[in-house]
Amino acid sequence: APVHTFSSDAAAASGAAADGVDEITSAAPRLAQHICSPKKFNRVAAMLYSLLESGRVNAENASAFFSVLAAGVSTPRACRARELRVAYRRLYLSASLKESLFGAEERAMIDVWRLRVLVQIDLCTDDTFQFAGSVRKVIAKLEQLPCFYPALEPAGAVHLPEAERGRWIDAIFDCVDAAFEQHKHAWARSSVDLLVKAAVERRQNFSAPQQQVLQQWNAACKGQKIQRQQQAARDERSKDLTSYERKEKEWQSADITTSDGGGDLGGGIGNWLAKQNNN
Repeated sequence: APVHTFSSDAAAASGAAADGVDEITSAAPRLAQHICSPKKFNRVAAMLYSLLESGRVNAENASAFFSVLAAGVSTPRACRARELRVAYRRLYLSASLKESLFGAEERAMIDVWRLRVLVQIDLCTDDTFQFAGSVRKVIAKLEQLPCFYPALEPAGAVHLPEAERGRWIDAIFDCVDAAFEQHKHAWARSSVDLLVKAAVERRQNFSAPQQQVLQQWNAACKGQKIQRQQQAARDERSKDLTSYERKEKEWQSADITTSDGGGDLGGGIGNWLAKQNNN
């Protein structure tokens, strides 16, 4: 039996049809295997992008081509890998711009990939404004799911039909997960807090394991927020102290000795007070 390699499959997809069989259709099953390999992803994605941009994808082979794209997101968090982000973005953005090539169900899934691939990649940024904008896109999609408590619904909320919600849940969850990875950065915390809050308010839409993780994220966000508020209150109180009160507070927390031997401060309280008079 012939041995199929990536090179031979790529050549088959980009070459002329043989025996009346469309070359993309013929190569698609093996390309779907190759695109799942992180080591091969960039090369497969570059070739698929070239096929899309050169007009080689048509009504005859679009479904086969779509099956390769679907294989590429079978491990949905793979797009976060730094070395794969550019190739993922270029390929799936091109597919989203050419969605008219595909059928209705396929277009609906491409719409999900805009969030699950493109927005998820954007959440891996270190740019504050890009991150905040990407978080807003995830919140906008979350608001299309019903709240646990109807009283929390935003004014004018329009929900996705129940039959359509399932395909979005994992994509939304992956994006919240990607955003929460940035919570360690001060510039991201406010945006992440809002996003996690919006997800927790709609927690019943997620699976039981996902709900547990959402509650863990929510507890972490609340804990950090309390710490920030406490620190801000301490800083504010410190501003209101007079110079004498600050010195007194410093003295109260200092580890000083009452002996004239001086210990660590060299001279005890008398020496310490003398130094303060000189300041």
